[in-house]
Amino acid sequence: MKKVGIVGSGVVGKTLALGFHKHGYSVMIGTQHPERLDEWKAIDGKEIQVGDFQSTAEFADLIVLAVKGSASIEVLDMAGKHNLDGKIVIDTTNPIDNSQAPVN
Repeated sequence: MKKVGIVGSGVVGKTLALGFHKHGYSVMIGTQHPERLDEWKAIDGKEIQVGDFQSTAEFADLIVLAVKGSASIEVLDMAGKHNLDGKIVIDTTNPIDNSQAPVN
């Protein structure tokens, strides 16, 4: 079974994690704050593993980058270049700056 690592735990990251899992992939979602996913995990993401960026990149055969564009370089550094070598990375980031970020 292919292992997918979703690097980013916002709406896009959680949606992609659930979608990959629905289609038979083993999924881990990476975040700086795993505790913030406790409620989501209890309700929607019961089968999804949660880790930090480094453990998610180590785990995955395929990595999906799902963070704000301005954070992507820092997040990839935290994941570790050696954990990304030879792996496909799908970039779903939006290159918006903080002044254009949507308001919840």
